[in-house]
Amino acid sequence: MVVVRRNSFFLPAFALLLSGLPTQTSTTFGQRLYVAADVCTEHKPPTHRDVAEAASLYQQARVACEQGDVGAALKLVGCALAADPDHAGARRVLGYGRSGNAWAGRYAARRLERGEIWHPEFGWIWAEDRPRWEAGERRLGDRWISESDDNRRHKAIAAGWQIRTDHFRVVTNHSRQAAAQLATRLECLYQIWQQQFGGFFLSPAELLKRFDGKETSGYRGKPFQVVYYRNREQYNEALRRQQPRIEMTLGIYFDTTRETHFFSGDDQDAGTIYHEAIHQFFQESVRSVRSVGGLANAWIIEGVACYFESLVEHGDAVMGHYYTLGTAGAGRLPAARHRLFVDEFYLPLAELCELGMTDFQRRDDLARLYSQAAGLATFLMHYQEGRYRTALVEWLKLIYTGGDKISTLCDLTGRSFDDLDREYRKFLEQHSVER
Repeated sequence: MVVVRRNSFFLPAFALLLSGLPTQTSTTFGQRLYVAADVCTEHKPPTHRDVAEAASLYQQARVACEQGDVGAALKLVGCALAADPDHAGARRVLGYGRSGNAWAGRYAARRLERGEIWHPEFGWIWAEDRPRWEAGERRLGDRWISESDDNRRHKAIAAGWQIRTDHFRVVTNHSRQAAAQLATRLECLYQIWQQQFGGFFLSPAELLKRFDGKETSGYRGKPFQVVYYRNREQYNEALRRQQPRIEMTLGIYFDTTRETHFFSGDDQDAGTIYHEAIHQFFQESVRSVRSVGGLANAWIIEGVACYFESLVEHGDAVMGHYYTLGTAGAGRLPAARHRLFVDEFYLPLAELCELGMTDFQRRDDLARLYSQAAGLATFLMHYQEGRYRTALVEWLKLIYTGGDKISTLCDLTGRSFDDLDREYRKFLEQHSVER
C-alpha cells in the first residue's frame, strides 16, 4: 500500500505500572506495552521482579481470555513476563520454550540445538566461529573470506544476505547487522500487534487451550518476507515497474507478492516500517480476499496502520525496555487534532465508509484523510477505555475476509455514523497532548 508522508480488569499497583493503565483520572490516552525478551533480543526487563505479581497477572490474562478478549489476554501475558521473565505458563502461551539459558520459539530453538548462536551483528552463526566473525572474517561454505569480499558478493539485492527469525525473513544488500536489527525490531512489533489485535486471527477457545497446557510452536512456517535495500535509489529502481509512484513512498507492502520493501537512509523512519508491516500482518494472518477494502471501508485499513506509527520505544533504568502506543503527542495524532480544530477539516464517517480503496487513494485531500483516519483509529481503540475495541477487531476481520458492508461499523458498535462523529470530536476535545 502507498504511504503518504506522514473490557477492563482490576490490576494491582505494579500491574497498573506495567500495563500503562492510569492509576487516577487522566486527560491523556495511550498505553504502555511490554514484549517478551528472547534469544534474539537484548531487552532489559524492569528491575522490579515479582513472581507473585506475575502469577496474578497471568491469572487475569486467563480471565480475559475466558471473557473473549484475546488482545487483552496477550497484553496481560506480556505484563506478567515483565514482572517475571521466566514465568513458564506465560512463555508457553506465546510459544516459547526454554533453550539453555534463553527462551526461544521453535525455529530459533532448532538453530540453537544445531550449535548455532544468535549474534546481534551477524544473525545466526556457529558458536565456535564467533571469534573469527568478530575479527572480520566471513564464512563461505567451508572456507573463510574477508568482510570486503563478502560485501561484494552481496552487493545486489538478488544476492543479498538473508536473516531468518521465528516470524520473519529479511533480505538485504545493506549488511547482516542491518538485517538482524530490522528482524528483531519487527519481532517486537509483531508481539505488540498481537496484544492489540490477537482476536483478529486467534479465537479465545484456541488461546484458552494454551493456558490449559497446549504447546504451540511460536514461529511461522512461511515467514513474513521483508526486503531492505541499501539506499532509496536502489529501492526506486527495483520497484518502479510495480508502483510507478514509488518515489512518493518511504516503504511499501505488495499483497500480490506478499513482501514489504524498505530502504536505509536518513529519509527512512520507524513509523513507515511499522505502518507497512502492520498491513502485512493483517493481510497474511487470515485467508484474505484479493482486493481488501475494494468497495468500502478503505480508510480503516490505512487508519489502523497509521495508528501504529505512534509506537515509541523507551529504555528506563527501573522500567526496563517498554513501548508506548497511541499517546496524544505521537505519530499523526497531533495532525489529526489540527485538521479537526484548526483546519476545520472532517469528512463524516457516513461518506468516509463509502470509499473503496481506489476512490480513497485518488482523493485530492488524501494527506488530510490519512491524518483523520489515524485519529479515528485511535478513537476506536481508546474511547471510554476501549469501548469500541472489540468491534474494531471484528470489523477488520470482516473487511479482510470480504464480509463487510458500508454500515458494518454501525452494526458492530450499535451507534449511528452521526453518533460516532460526535463522540470522536468529544474524544479529541477531552484529551490534551501529553507534555
